Amino acid sequence: MATKKTLEIISPTPEQTEKIGTLLGEMLTGGEVIALAGELGSGKTTLVKGIAQGMGFKEQEVVSPSFTLINEYDGPLPLFHIDFYRLEGEKDPFEIGFEEYISAEGVVVIEWADRVPQAVPKDSLWITLRYLEAERREIVMRAQADRYEKIIEELKKKLYNRNSSQKT
Repeated sequence: MATKKTLEIISPTPEQTEKIGTLLGEMLTGGEVIALAGELGSGKTTLVKGIAQGMGFKEQEVVSPSFTLINEYDGPLPLFHIDFYRLEGEKDPFEIGFEEYISAEGVVVIEWADRVPQAVPKDSLWITLRYLEAERREIVMRAQADRYEKIIEELKKKLYNRNSSQKT
């Protein structure tokens, strides 16, 4: 499915990146797959911390799953935080039980999804973070399904009320 809607945001600080994640997390209802891409230090884990906060988790609970590959956070709506950084090929995600997570009723957030993009469901929300300068990041969200178009539209409304540094 072709990209339907895109939202580009300039985040001036890590705190703002986290807040964007929080607003996104508040809108998630289960069954979503969020694929994150971006170089080391671009803010992927910071965004996930915000998503978790928006879902009702405490910030200190969320850490990068770089060494464990998958962190599960149990709550009213489970969060599955997956890291593809150390995966080698397209079969690796399925060897760690990835398909069980994407078929669960929680929220799946995949860091380094661009390392094995063929494993990511086609109807995911893709978010690319790009380092601009010391703390400033560009965040580009691409809806790959109708449900994510609605999330992007709602997020855009919330951000316009709080921040005027994004473009669409």
